[in-house]
Amino acid sequence: MAPKRLKALLDDQESVGLNEVVCGCCSPLQRVAGGCAAAPNYRCEAAGRGFAARFEAWGTPSSPSSPSSGSDSEAEAEAYAKDAKGKSQDKSSGGYLRISELLKGVNLYNLMGISEGASQDEIKKAYRGLALTAHPDKQAAMEPEEAKKVQENFVKIQEAYELLSDPSKRKQYDSSLDFDESLPKFRPDSGQDFFKVFGEAFRRNARFSVRRPVPDLGSLEDEPRVWKRFYDFWSGFQSWRDPVMLAQKAGEEICDLDEAECREERRWMIRENQRVARQYKQQERDRIAKLVRDAETFDPRIQAEKEAKRLAREAEAARREEERTAAKRAKEEAERQRREAEEALRLAEEQKRREEKAKRDAVKERVKKCRQRLRSFHPAVKEYVVLEQLNEVCLQFDEEQLRDLGNQIEQTLKGSALEAASLFHKAIESIGLTPMKVSEDAASTTSGPTDSQEEAPRQVERETSQERKERERRAAEEQAKRRIVEEQQAAEKARLAAEKAEEKKKKEEQRKKDAAAAEAARRAQEKKDELKAKKAEEKQKKQEEEEKLRKEQQREVAKQKAQEQAQRDRQAAQEEKEKLELERLINLFAKDRLERLGKLDPLSDEKLASSLQAAVDEDKALAGALQLLKGKLGSCEENACLDPLDRAIALVSDGAGAGSVWPLAVAAPSHLRLENALRNRVKKARNRLRDAVGSFLKSCKLPNADEGAVTEWQQGIVNGLLELPPWSPQEPELPKAAPGPDKKKKKDKAVEEDLDQILAEFDDSSPAESKSKKSGKKKK
Repeated sequence: MAPKRLKALLDDQESVGLNEVVCGCCSPLQRVAGGCAAAPNYRCEAAGRGFAARFEAWGTPSSPSSPSSGSDSEAEAEAYAKDAKGKSQDKSSGGYLRISELLKGVNLYNLMGISEGASQDEIKKAYRGLALTAHPDKQAAMEPEEAKKVQENFVKIQEAYELLSDPSKRKQYDSSLDFDESLPKFRPDSGQDFFKVFGEAFRRNARFSVRRPVPDLGSLEDEPRVWKRFYDFWSGFQSWRDPVMLAQKAGEEICDLDEAECREERRWMIRENQRVARQYKQQERDRIAKLVRDAETFDPRIQAEKEAKRLAREAEAARREEERTAAKRAKEEAERQRREAEEALRLAEEQKRREEKAKRDAVKERVKKCRQRLRSFHPAVKEYVVLEQLNEVCLQFDEEQLRDLGNQIEQTLKGSALEAASLFHKAIESIGLTPMKVSEDAASTTSGPTDSQEEAPRQVERETSQERKERERRAAEEQAKRRIVEEQQAAEKARLAAEKAEEKKKKEEQRKKDAAAAEAARRAQEKKDELKAKKAEEKQKKQEEEEKLRKEQQREVAKQKAQEQAQRDRQAAQEEKEKLELERLINLFAKDRLERLGKLDPLSDEKLASSLQAAVDEDKALAGALQLLKGKLGSCEENACLDPLDRAIALVSDGAGAGSVWPLAVAAPSHLRLENALRNRVKKARNRLRDAVGSFLKSCKLPNADEGAVTEWQQGIVNGLLELPPWSPQEPELPKAAPGPDKKKKKDKAVEEDLDQILAEFDDSSPAESKSKKSGKKKK
């Protein structure tokens, strides 16, 4: 060994004796030994038992990993931290813990008189104390049987010390001890305290933690960073429990490494033990992970954060939706305005077109009438004017010209028809035509020319004949051209049809060849597909079985999640329903108070007293109940029983009608909180009505009081056996009717009701149920 390395080992003479032997047969492990650690080459290697006793053994005062005796769990975790972090590989790792028959079923810590988290010093000190007291040589003379028991007890102590003083064996032994691995069953609706239930479970499992300190679950007032750090710690929880011992305790077959005949067999045994241990290691991880998941599921802090995030998301979604809605509304409004503008423009243009069309139609109508008027003059000049030329004049003249011509002809026809014909001839000449002579055939008709028109110029007839011949010649030329074009088109069509037929024939032959080739390829592919189908069928069958198993597992998981989600949804729905019901009752109560306050405000104290007197005079049962109440007034005050004034108000409220103002004097239900302004008004009205009822009781006259007519309910109110009726949201609003046969029947049936049922009807804890029962009682 180099001198510097040897000096690094021996620089502390107090912890290393001069008689200790160091050697180089241990497994190499580099560590800073002390002294001037700044030197670049200041390192040492493991050198036998002396080095191990100083730097590797845990529990000694000089060991850096020595646990303190103040905390059992911290000492225990510090002892196993080295193995968990992988800094050292114990030779017995993955091996079998051999315990003698004497120690089976014995708690070694109880035997040694120490706690499970005791340090090595405490174990050594306890052993030395037991060695002085339990050693057979320290005992007096005993009987053989008693001496044998003392000897066995000391052997147990020795074996227990040997096992607990070995860190690796102690780790295995601690892993084999009984431990409560159960997970808490928490039900939010059962009133359990989340932090108490899960805090105990986390503290119980914290003893196996490698990392220290272990954070606590905390309380509801913790900041998010605190409980997030807690769940981060437990999500990456590192446990020092030996999975081999868990498997051995569960009855698994564990190989004893000491029975190996060679290194290969020993390595095989280690692999087999590790194979079995992996399953239990995973079970331990899954158990801790499930504990963390359950805690995260029911943690009110996480639920509050999720609810806040959900509300924030909903608010953001609502804001975005509002922005989209606003943009959509703006777009729709712009589109509507554009459509309205286009529609207005279209209507204006259409109106303009209609007006223009109406103007044109009016002009056409006037022109038409002018033409008809002008044609109506033709029979008078038919012997001199050709009707076709007159029609041509009517077509080419405008409205003003037709009107002027018609006026002139109408004036002229009063004198001579020849003058009118001359006007027609001038009009015909003005449009570029030559007045024609009326033929005899045309003159014989009613509208044709007369015999006097035979003197028309023959030049016009000759021109007309030439034009007709020219038209016939041009028509014959055009017909010949069309015939030639049609023949050319027919020839082109025939040529194209022949080419198309030839192309179709070639395509048909090519199609047959392609079909034959495709058929051959299809048959070959079918053979291949048959072979593949057989293999695929087997593979598919295997996959279907695996998929079926996987789906069954998924269904179970999904079913469990669905049940949990349904439970949460039902709870949330119930809370929302109760909240809405409470809001509805508050609104109804506020509305009822406002209506009764509106009736009370215009009433004076005299009117209130007179209304009470009228109610008493009208209802004998009410008068009798008040008479009984006046008689018990002194005794109730002495016995400090239920306030007589409250009972009188209850009787008056029931007797004066549900629609009266007297229910304002009844105390409001504690769970129905009104606004401050309305509550103050109701309080003032209640004090006023109570004063009115108190004054009435002191000075009232009850001439028609009939104590025999008092109902059982009124008797219970008077005697203080029944609770005062609470406010009901469906109380009848009409005044109380005069007593009659129906009311008598109702009271008779009410007498037959059970007292427990009557008390349940006036239970203030459930206003809706009380309302329905009381309403049902009154309906009877």
